[in-house]
Amino acid sequence: MADPKPTPPPYLPYRTFRTFVDSLRQGVPSRIDRSVMPSFSGATQSALIKGLYFLNLISDTGVPTQTLVQLVMSEGAAQQQILQDVLQRAYTFLYGSPDFDIRQASFNQFEERFRLAGVSGDTVRKCSTFFIGAATDAGLEVSRYIASTKRKPRLTSQKRGPRRNSKENAAGPNGTSANDATSSRDADQDATGTLTWAQMLLSKFPSFDPTWPDEVKAKWFDAFDKLMAKGS
Repeated sequence: MADPKPTPPPYLPYRTFRTFVDSLRQGVPSRIDRSVMPSFSGATQSALIKGLYFLNLISDTGVPTQTLVQLVMSEGAAQQQILQDVLQRAYTFLYGSPDFDIRQASFNQFEERFRLAGVSGDTVRKCSTFFIGAATDAGLEVSRYIASTKRKPRLTSQKRGPRRNSKENAAGPNGTSANDATSSRDADQDATGTLTWAQMLLSKFPSFDPTWPDEVKAKWFDAFDKLMAKGS
């Protein structure tokens, strides 16, 4: 029988992970499953459970470890130290190799470690982004080449001109195609300095209020992640 496929490193947004962990301050349940995270989408629930398991914060049956309880109940420097230990023990491919030092590595070397661990495609970007957020929160030292690198946004379909299908390129009543209209609009925005599409979306999004209940905060973060995914 083939070995089961290893659990990948966390690939959800780090702030979503933190929101869930903070929500457990009201009481850590005896089992972590989808029913204790109702404010998140199904995909986010799945990613959370896999991430918690990879970080050794729950067992393979969802039972919280003592480390999770300590992480939830601690604050300040104590919580930061626990998070450091969690990351260093879980990410053995970053901290257990004599030929790799995360304090000096280039960004490409950093991503190569995830690929060597079995991560592929765009999941590499998501996994590395989660780790950088977690390491920053934990106060772990990482190379400035890693900490300061910003990934280039993926090309949107409007920039792939030749790959647009015929239906999308069809002319409207005034003889202007969807591509032409989009290009014209973007050109006008660049020239006049008006808001980009992503900025307009954000301007309509409600401002975060730290006084909201945890359930409302979780819904806000989930909606914000979806909005950013549409705008990328």
